[in-house]
Amino acid sequence: MEQLNIEKLINGGYGLGFKDGKTYMIENAYPDEIVEIDILKNTKNIVFGKTKKVVKQSKDRVSSVCNHFPKCGGCQWINYKYDKQIEAKQNIVKEQLRRIAKIDMDIDSIEPSLLQYQYRNKMEFSVSKEEELKIGLNEKNSSIILDIENCPISPNIFDKVRNKVKGIINTLKIPVYNYQTKKGVIKHIILRKSFSQNKTMLIIVTNSENVPNENELKSELRKLPVDSIIHVMNSSDKVKLRGPYKTWKGEGVLIEEFDGFTYQIPPTSFFQTNYEITSKMLKHILDYLKPKKTDNKSLLDLYCGVGLFSVYFSPLFKDVKGVEFSKISIKAANANKNINFLKNATFYVADAIQFLNKSKNNFDYIIIDPPRAGLGKNGVELLSKKVNNSLIYISCDPSTLARDLKGLTEKGFKIKSIKSFDMFPNTFHVETIVILEK
Repeated sequence: MEQLNIEKLINGGYGLGFKDGKTYMIENAYPDEIVEIDILKNTKNIVFGKTKKVVKQSKDRVSSVCNHFPKCGGCQWINYKYDKQIEAKQNIVKEQLRRIAKIDMDIDSIEPSLLQYQYRNKMEFSVSKEEELKIGLNEKNSSIILDIENCPISPNIFDKVRNKVKGIINTLKIPVYNYQTKKGVIKHIILRKSFSQNKTMLIIVTNSENVPNENELKSELRKLPVDSIIHVMNSSDKVKLRGPYKTWKGEGVLIEEFDGFTYQIPPTSFFQTNYEITSKMLKHILDYLKPKKTDNKSLLDLYCGVGLFSVYFSPLFKDVKGVEFSKISIKAANANKNINFLKNATFYVADAIQFLNKSKNNFDYIIIDPPRAGLGKNGVELLSKKVNNSLIYISCDPSTLARDLKGLTEKGFKIKSIKSFDMFPNTFHVETIVILEK
């Protein structure tokens, strides 16, 4: 049986070890441990594996509060001390910047999350049925659905509602969608929560508009302790949450509030996952912008979603533009502009890079919050021409961030500050804000 010394945690959540000239990346293994491993994949230089047995245990390994760990793919570090998770994330960001971008500078200490559990404001559960009905998350490295009874990183109300929904689907014998045969109806159960209003939204995603026993289903679901129920009709097998929707109970939107600004969030729109960390990120950017005397300057918010940053920072600027590919999100951004009585913000449905390409104007300040893939070479090239003063880059992936920062610093940007925020406790994921100046 193969044994390995684990040296440190790396991007992807793996414990890193070396043996016989090869690099080992091991799931559920922590620094200073000796583990017996099962090999999952063996390439020329890298071996991927998982811990079969801990021979020598780290003093920072703790017992998991989750019954489904490590089988579930949702968390990687739920059995590791929280202060050590924070330390590992700080080191991962530093290491990716040094390795990929050759940036070796002091970075601000990472902002921990007040909530280590129950912090998620949205959970997307898949539904499957072979012998029995399952509502849950994917098993690690698999498309198999793991039936979930409780998920410690989501609010307790989500567990209560999901488990009751399972009983209702079973009792009413509502057909579950099968991805192979393309037959059946129910695909996903999604729960969202507004932390500032303490309101819960239940979203039922189906393959088609017609739901067998719809009236009975509505009637039973309306008895649940949720404030709104939405029926989303989604024929796509690639994306969980999109398509037209109907409101079966309550409001068709969630309301969230930050420092007096009110946001409507439609059922199918993206919003930051951890309310308290989002609030800290807004304040961090505000601390930078406030002393800048920006009242005659312009702000461009790329990948703006429902207008979180555009709305929040609009009082500081003369002119604000927000750009987002999703029509539903832009409709919400315009609603958010109106409910906050803003006159200086305009929103556009467009691809961010194409918008930059076509825009004849430069912008004094640009905020970007791109998807995990980052900007890429073309995006970096365009941005560096379009921004006059500062670029605020919000990233959820340290490696694509490092790649883009390398390009931006080569184009003459200076990094003013780098600060990470623990948006996702118990996972290896980390949010980082980099402020760059021309």
